[in-house]
Amino acid sequence: MFALAASNMILRGDGKANLHQASCFDDAVIKAVKKMKPNVGMLNPPYAQSKSDAELHELYFVKQMLECLESGSMGIAIVPMSSAIKPNSVREELMKHHTLDAVMSMPQELFYPVGTVTCVMVWIAGKPHAKSGRKTWFGYWREDGFIKTKHKGRTDHNGTWPEIRDRWVDMYRNREVHAGESVMQAVTPADEWCAEAYMETDYSVLSQTDFEKVVQNYALFKLFGQESGEEQEESVDAED
Repeated sequence: MFALAASNMILRGDGKANLHQASCFDDAVIKAVKKMKPNVGMLNPPYAQSKSDAELHELYFVKQMLECLESGSMGIAIVPMSSAIKPNSVREELMKHHTLDAVMSMPQELFYPVGTVTCVMVWIAGKPHAKSGRKTWFGYWREDGFIKTKHKGRTDHNGTWPEIRDRWVDMYRNREVHAGESVMQAVTPADEWCAEAYMETDYSVLSQTDFEKVVQNYALFKLFGQESGEEQEESVDAED
């Protein structure tokens, strides 16, 4: 990654300014970054692959980024949705020193063909969440207009992305609340940090077809579920 980034910058006449080939947890790197007094942070951390990677949890990278920023600066990170909903000790540490400004639930196939479901967290560095008295804005950014196409992955086939993007940005900047799209909620480290947990359903977008489909699916589930259960009971009785 370092070689690719450095080459890319050299080709554009920059060289390798401010690139560090080292761990972000190294004291020398931390000192060098803080010396520049950064006021914006953007992060796509490595995603933990198993429980054995607990010390490399994504939120530790987020915490490290925020601690390198000037107080009041904004830090943005895209992380697995599990980071927003599963208990973890670092969540309390994050809120103890920083404010969770917003969380946006991203499209489920954003990284297709990789199946990781993600969200974007927006933090205000150096401002304790409890003292800020600030509610967190949650956006439901699942439908971005992109569709999967053969050999090309996800593409803006219908050209709807610019309009959707601008609407999302305006909603976040103005902290607008719309049923089925966004919500404001006061949260703690013990709460879920995602729109799905607090958002109201926009029933105006539901049609008769949607209702009938759900009822049909439920009826099929009850029918085949019961038959499966009866078959299992008969099998147990036969063995007895």
